[in-house]
Amino acid sequence: MSRRVVMVFFVLLCVWGAMAFAQAEVLLRFTLSPQIYISIPRSADINVSVDRGEGATYTIGDPITIRYRTNRDGYVNLIDYLPSGEVRVLVRNRFVRSGVSETYSGTVSGPGGTERLVALLTPAPVSDGDLERFIQAPHQAGRIFRGQYATDRTHFQVIARVEGTILTLEPQEVQIGPSSALVFTATLTTSGGRPLEGQEIRWSVSNGSIASLRTFTGPDGTSRNTFYAPSFSGTVTVEAYFAGDVRLAPSSARATVEVGRRIVETYLSLEPAKTVLSPGERVRIVARLRDRDGNPLSGRTIEWEAPRGTLSTTSSVTDTSGRASVFYTAPRVRETTDIDLVARFPGSAQYAPSEAFVTVTVEYARPVLSETLFFLDFSSGTAKHNGDRLSYKGRMVSDFSVNGVTLLEMRRGESVEFRFTPGAVPEEGVIYLWIQGDGGIEVNLNGNNLGTIPAVTDLLSPSTEKRLIVTFRDFVARTNVLRLTSSGRVVRLQRVVIVF
Repeated sequence: MSRRVVMVFFVLLCVWGAMAFAQAEVLLRFTLSPQIYISIPRSADINVSVDRGEGATYTIGDPITIRYRTNRDGYVNLIDYLPSGEVRVLVRNRFVRSGVSETYSGTVSGPGGTERLVALLTPAPVSDGDLERFIQAPHQAGRIFRGQYATDRTHFQVIARVEGTILTLEPQEVQIGPSSALVFTATLTTSGGRPLEGQEIRWSVSNGSIASLRTFTGPDGTSRNTFYAPSFSGTVTVEAYFAGDVRLAPSSARATVEVGRRIVETYLSLEPAKTVLSPGERVRIVARLRDRDGNPLSGRTIEWEAPRGTLSTTSSVTDTSGRASVFYTAPRVRETTDIDLVARFPGSAQYAPSEAFVTVTVEYARPVLSETLFFLDFSSGTAKHNGDRLSYKGRMVSDFSVNGVTLLEMRRGESVEFRFTPGAVPEEGVIYLWIQGDGGIEVNLNGNNLGTIPAVTDLLSPSTEKRLIVTFRDFVARTNVLRLTSSGRVVRLQRVVIVF
């Protein structure tokens, strides 16, 4: 190496100063063997260390701080021997006072391996030629500087943190005519979905040609390239490849181009073609996909759709016999209903789409009730009912009805809770209430607020009942809980009747 090149190298290093290691241009190469490294004397007049300690491990991209201190005045040169054989001078002829600590901060750039640091202290600045000779023979510093020097050394381990990458290519399958052009888009991201900008993508094709063998990704991680199809029919593979680096793992993607081939018709059939189910009953539907010659098409995605009911999956893949299946569970219906379950093959570059449907008849099953009427009554002065359990708050009063019966008087917030079991879910029901007073009663069935029913303000009579229609969605097959809560200043309840 000429003295002019070395001088330029050192000037550049002085300008870059404490910037990250990876940004410094290296103009000198020398591999420092472990044998030479351990033979470098360690002097008490200078000390060099790294923030994690000698022999510590750093990952590429980690920050690092190098500290050096002298016990006498002099000029310090700090040399960094990288595992790749490159040599960087981090500190060049810096004058340091005795007892003063200095630091150099940067970023570990790699590559992986053992990185070694050597500190040189001299009473006068070191010339470019002497420093170059010292870099190539640090164990012979006594011969170069004739005893007027001090050295120290330290080392640390560098490992690479490789992040996974995903490369996709669009379109993945396409059909074009002979001698046609098509633009492909490659997208490169990390495994976590972060776009990778400025990365080289290498392209290759099995036939035809590509506009550029090398492209680079933009800010959104995408890179585009134009494919030119050959003049004859056939299947062409387009491949994009990211080679990776010390921080990023390699990845690749492929696309298939059908040149000049006609779309092949497909046929999709379902078994059974028609079926009858009860609500909650399950059936297996099998789709069979074939080409126009009756050959099964394997590895093709079948999409499933049903307007009502439940599908075990929304898509499945055909096996070697061209079959794919799904399980369908019938919904609850209020009348016998026909439901069309649809299977679709969306098609591909080579095969045309097709679809088929099966009609599922879901039969309405009328619930069988063990009881069709439940009641609770306070007319006699005591609570009577035919449910499972009754609890309430309030007091018995009279003189608020035309026939002098007893009513349960409830203040605001007091309530009645009535439990009953019909034996099945009723299709529909009606709740009749005989209530009188100032305000109304809030009706709650199985945790669902059905609304507030206003009370009669005049004397209560048998014909002044209030009614509330209840649908099957509000009932349960097991024990039902009806809660009536006073929402007025005072409300009086005579009777409740529940009819299905």
